[in-house]
Amino acid sequence: MRPPQVLWIGLFLVGTLITLAAKYYPYFPGDVALARGVQALVPGDLHWAMLVSRTGEFPWLLLVLALVLGLSWALAGWRAAAAALLSLGGMLALGGWLGPAVARPRPSAELVQVWRPLTGFSFPSQAALRFAATWGFLGILALVKSTGVRRSALVLACAALLILGAAARIALGAHWPSDVLLSYYLGLLWAALLVRLAARR
Repeated sequence: MRPPQVLWIGLFLVGTLITLAAKYYPYFPGDVALARGVQALVPGDLHWAMLVSRTGEFPWLLLVLALVLGLSWALAGWRAAAAALLSLGGMLALGGWLGPAVARPRPSAELVQVWRPLTGFSFPSQAALRFAATWGFLGILALVKSTGVRRSALVLACAALLILGAAARIALGAHWPSDVLLSYYLGLLWAALLVRLAARR
């Protein structure tokens, strides 16, 4: 087995093990303190966080996808655009299956501020998976297939959007920081694999 294959297997194994841990722990050490820290830093009016979160929901997600598809095609052709579509499709499927399988409860209002009660599960963060599958995919693709100022601008813009998305979900009390970070890990790992496969063609 080649070293790159061993690396990919190891990365996916890490994601699997942490996901299993999320099933048995309602939150990880440091989650409460980090969530409180984020909530203390962001503006008190959380309508901005709701607006950011909605970009990961339908129908706004379709507009984000259209933009990512167009930029992916411009950067690396139709195969990259097809990979971008598969990136989001894979995370939509994973999020729908993994939530009930892990069944991690939402953050408690007794521990952190919760903007409004939410149904469903805390892990994975559907919004984080979708952000990683779109903006994360585009950032990785730009890193691999672009150069110069365009590369820097796209990578920085995508990184900023990922940070903003994470801050929004934590500020709302919708997810623990570990939910968002692990969801990003899974989504970005999937996106990086697809970029690698598309770039090999």
